[in-house]
Order: sequence, then structure tokens, then C-alpha cells
Amino acid sequence: MKSFRDKSIGKQGLLRTQGKICLHHLWICLLPMLLIACSGSLGKIQLENVNAVITQSETAIEQAHFANAQDLASDALQRAEDDLARAKEAASAKDGLRAMHLAYSALAQAQIAEQEAMYKSQGSGFNAIIKRKEAEIVTLEADLKTIDDALEKSRTDAQQLDMQKTQLQADMGEKLQKAEQAHREILSNYSNAKAQAADLQSKLGSVQAQLLQAQSQVEKHERQIRQLRRELSAAQSLVEKVRKEASAAREKAAVQVASYSKHIEQLDRSNVLTETLARRRQEAKAYVQQQREKQPVRTNSTSLTDEQINSGRAAISGWALAWATKDMHQHLGMYTQDATLNQTVIRSSNEEQTDLDRLQMVDALKQMVNAEWQETGSRFDADGESVIATYRFSRLSRNTASGGVPALHDLWTREVWARQVGVEWKIFRESWRIYEAVPRYGTTFN
Repeated sequence: MKSFRDKSIGKQGLLRTQGKICLHHLWICLLPMLLIACSGSLGKIQLENVNAVITQSETAIEQAHFANAQDLASDALQRAEDDLARAKEAASAKDGLRAMHLAYSALAQAQIAEQEAMYKSQGSGFNAIIKRKEAEIVTLEADLKTIDDALEKSRTDAQQLDMQKTQLQADMGEKLQKAEQAHREILSNYSNAKAQAADLQSKLGSVQAQLLQAQSQVEKHERQIRQLRRELSAAQSLVEKVRKEASAAREKAAVQVASYSKHIEQLDRSNVLTETLARRRQEAKAYVQQQREKQPVRTNSTSLTDEQINSGRAAISGWALAWATKDMHQHLGMYTQDATLNQTVIRSSNEEQTDLDRLQMVDALKQMVNAEWQETGSRFDADGESVIATYRFSRLSRNTASGGVPALHDLWTREVWARQVGVEWKIFRESWRIYEAVPRYGTTFN
């Protein structure tokens, strides 16, 4: 609310302004008379000067209207308009002195009306501002009350948090003690495991040495077994006769395997060993050549780019991974609908070949996936428009002989041919070679 002192100062300012205007008006009125007195004659006032003052009065009245003097200072504005009208009448009557006097009076009254309207308008604005500030103060007081309540609640929450913090610190200390105890136990277990690992590493070295010796013996057995396969493969040209001789050959092969194992040391000391190995090597090459003639014809060249070959290898690797994880849906999804499988099973040097269509191949794969096969090697190649992969698997044979004969294994070689069908790679041909109850081969492929 506006103070009494502010109102007094405002009124004093308005009175001073009115006084100045009145003095100015008096000076204007007396000036012509003074000029006449000094000149000693009535003199003449130019019409242009009168019109100029009338124009100034009209401008002052318009400014008073802009300041809303018709509502806030109507009396002073009315006097200004009346004096202006009389000044115009005096000018029309050629009464220059009276017209000049009235024009200056109208000018002064218009200025007074404008100042009074501005003061009252300013006072109303101040009152509105004061009321708005008072409302804001009330709002702020309510906000302060809300803030005080919130602060009190915050203090209560802070006390509860302090209590929770103390409890958490106690719980954390207990958990840290348990963690330290567990850490000490882990370190103790680690030390024990490290000692056991060192012991196992020592045993592994010993086993690896024995494995190298066994592999050396396996190579010798392999040459002898290949000789038996060649002898039996020649007999397969006669169907019925071969089947009858196969049974006898299986018995003979089992006897020979046992005999080979017993006489290995004698052969090593014999002078005939070198000649026998050379002859067996030639026979093995001939047998390998004979087996290769049964395999799909290769061109020994490819039209595939390196990018295509890498893409084919990646697809076949996914196929192999699906087999390792026993995901048969993804594994079988890599084959074309017309895919074929050539299966060769060698039992006791008897070789049995079977061609399977897709349905038979699916049944065979479902049986093989449940067996404990371990992958022992893989190889990739490219021929023509195909990417070729050879995977080798092994498992301990269920027909392992006892005594001094080395442990026998079942060996399984899978060769797959894949070609690009659209944007995908599909397997359209696969061949198996399964050796049952034989010494484990080295890292070579058939």
C-alpha cells in the first residue's frame, strides 16, 4: 500500500508542475502588454504566431487524451478545450492579443491535465503492484510453511537413514568378515588344485610318451591291416564266394592282428623288416589308389574365388558345430533334398559299401549322433565349384581285445561336398569310411 509520504511527495510534484505552468502562462500574458508599454503603442500580433500557439495547444490536448485525461483529469482538460475554442474565436475576430492569451491558457491547462492524469494512472499502477505483491507474500508464506514441513520430514527421514546406515555398516562388516574367510578358503583350495595340476601334468607327460610309442606300433599294424584289406577286396568281385570267404577272412584277420602284436619286436630285430616295409608300402599305395578311384572325380582345380571358398568353409564349420552340439535340426538343414551318402564299413578287413538316400542318411545320422565320437582332425579343400571338408572321429571300440594287444578303436571319416545354392551353401554329397576295432591311425586321412 502506498505510504502517506509517497502521496504527499506526488501531490507536491503536481503542485510544483502546475505552478510552473501558471507562471509560464502569466509571463506569456504579460509579455505583449510589456512590449506595448515599452513601445508606447498598441502594436500588432502576427496571425502566424497565434496559429502556432493554437497548434501547440491542440497537440497538448491530444497528448492529454492519450494520457486518459478525460477520465482522470476531466476538469483541467475541459478548461483547456474551452480556452482553445475561445482562442480560435478571438483569432477569427482579429483579436490577436486575446487569442494569444487564450491559446497559451489552453496549452497550460492541457499540460496540467496530462500531468494529473499521468500521476493518477501511476498511482493506480502502484496500488495494483502493491496488491499483487501482497498476494505473492501470502503465497510465499504458505510455501514457507510447506517448506518447513518438508524440512521437518527430511530431518525425520535423515534420522531414519542414519539408523539404516548404522545397520548397513554392521551388516557390511559381518559380510566382509565372511568374504575374507571365503577368500582364505579359496586361496587354500587354489594351492591344493595347483599341486594336483602339477601332479597331473607329470602324469600327462608320461602318458604322452606312452602314446607316442603306441602310435609307432599303430603305424606298423596299419600297414599289415591294409594288406589284409587288399587281399579281401580282390575277393569281392565274386558275390557269393566273397561273402563266404569274408567270414573266414574276419577270423583270419583277428588271428593275424593278435599275431602281429606278438611278433612286432621280432620283426624289429629281423633283417627282413626293411624289405617287408618297402613291399608293404608299395602295396599300401596301390590300395590307396584303388580306393581313390571309387571316390568322386576331382579336377584338381577350382573356379571359386577366395571369398566363396571362405564362405563355404564357414557354412561347413557351422554344420560341424551343430553336430558337436547335437543340434540335428540345424545339422540336417545344411543338406539338399537330393543329398546322397556313400557308406563304407570295414569290419575285420571286410569292406561293405552302401549307398543311402536322404531319408536313410537321416536315420543313420540320428544313430551316430548318440555315440561318443570325438573329433580328431579336419581338413578343407576346393575342387571345381565345390568346397570339400573331411572330418575325422574316433571312439574306443566295444570289441577291444584284452591282453598284450593295443587298445582298438572305431574310426570314422566324413567327407562332405558343398556347393552354392542361391546365396546359401548346401551339402549335396557325403561319404563315410568307418573302421571298426582297429588300432588308432595317426593324423593322416584316407
